[in-house]
Amino acid sequence: MSESRVGDDITFNGYTLSGPRRELLLDGAPVKLGARAFDLLLALIEHRNRAVAKDELLDIVWPGLVVEENNLQVQISALRKLLGPQAITTLPGRGYRFTADVAEPASAAPELASAQMAQPLPAELALALPAKPSVAVLPFDNLADDPEQAYFTDGVTEDTITELSRFRSLFVVARNSSFSYKGQAVDVRTVSQQLGVRYVVQGSIRRAGQRIRVSAQLIDARSGGHVWAEKYDRALEDVFAVQADLAHAIVTALAPQIESVEFERARSVRPANLAAYELAMRARDVGRRADKDAGGVTHDDALRLAEQAIAIDPQCCSAWVALAYLCWRQIWAGRADPVEAVLERGLAAARTAISIDGADHSAHLWKAMLQIYSGQRQMGLADLRRAHALNPNDALTLSLLGHYEAAAGQAQTGIEHVREALRLSPCDSLRWSFLNSLAWAQFAAEDYAAAIDTALSSMGEAPEFYPPLLCLVLSRMGKGDEALAKKDFKRLMALAPAAVAERIGGKWLDSGDEQRARKTLLLRRAAGQR
Repeated sequence: MSESRVGDDITFNGYTLSGPRRELLLDGAPVKLGARAFDLLLALIEHRNRAVAKDELLDIVWPGLVVEENNLQVQISALRKLLGPQAITTLPGRGYRFTADVAEPASAAPELASAQMAQPLPAELALALPAKPSVAVLPFDNLADDPEQAYFTDGVTEDTITELSRFRSLFVVARNSSFSYKGQAVDVRTVSQQLGVRYVVQGSIRRAGQRIRVSAQLIDARSGGHVWAEKYDRALEDVFAVQADLAHAIVTALAPQIESVEFERARSVRPANLAAYELAMRARDVGRRADKDAGGVTHDDALRLAEQAIAIDPQCCSAWVALAYLCWRQIWAGRADPVEAVLERGLAAARTAISIDGADHSAHLWKAMLQIYSGQRQMGLADLRRAHALNPNDALTLSLLGHYEAAAGQAQTGIEHVREALRLSPCDSLRWSFLNSLAWAQFAAEDYAAAIDTALSSMGEAPEFYPPLLCLVLSRMGKGDEALAKKDFKRLMALAPAAVAERIGGKWLDSGDEQRARKTLLLRRAAGQR
């Protein structure tokens, strides 16, 4: 191979890896890491300038041995738990790539290091540009003296992305992929290639007292030229007008053919009370971090924030959407008790949000998911379609729509939707969820080989999430790999015994009659029942 072995200490994200000494340090302290995981990490770092195929990694880490691909998935998962999910990126059909920021060894020539930073990605990693104008809005920098205002800055960035996403004439990268660059000094050309967009929006927000200053620039990332730049100095309560102005300026610069009627269609209801809006943004942020944040925030903290926002302003749509989302998350995580009461509360919150602003796609999205969880599959699917129509660039909505379209009998449509979601958000922190949806859509199409491969990829990114393992069991049975299916079934029973019991009993909330019968039969056979 053309790449050289790692002969110097390599540092990334506070870690130092030494190939010759075979050790990994975190802030100078040794980190316990198995031999296979160390070999895998070393191989990924050695070849960090390209995708490394699964077969190549198996040959490096298990030389001369025949092992199941699942062994590789387990080691990838262990490294992601240790280093963070963004350290290793799955490239479907191509393998894995180490994507953490690596500080070049001190022995490297400075001119070489700077040249590497300036070079574009290898051709096989650069995404092709879509046919329509494409843009990514990177997280705005928080320039306030108070670091606690970061959530406010993130909220403004997210809402700007949402404003742009409503326009069908644009290709807008989803929030999670844009936020994967948060806190990083980036080269817009690299961002362009990694996300497959022509334009990048960068900016900053400084909040001082009751005033706000927003600076933004639109860059042609392929040429590096500035297309447009603007500064806004406004009273704090005018932040929503600034968002609208930003979206209008960007859309006008990128797609002047968009007519005024589409601007009117995309216009959403503006919150009247800034304090309620801020609490709603905090509730949404805390809800996302509740299960993984080392700072100790909890789901109950997020619920209290949403309730406070509603108490301040019962007409704050964002607060009701946050409450609906948190109720769904509570059920999804298995923390709802009783489930029926949380379902009803969430549905009521979503309906209230829709009554305030019928153009809010998130309200329709969480109403849809809560309806599906309550067994109202067709009504939920209708609301998912409505959410997608309102925001065609929202990757999460599109992936879920693909999942449930496939389950309803439209397998190829579902596969296309999920693949488009993966393209809209190629660096998404929820890739494991998108891959799970794709695996189920492929299962619905009876493409069992593809479903097995995709389910394994999803499991590699989220090993404790049981649905892709369930899909793997069914797909192996469908393909005729009964021995492997029964082996995986034992793992599934250990991970999610209650869910397995429900599915063996024929309870599949997402499926029509034909697929429900097929799934139940295959699962019973994997369990040794006839």
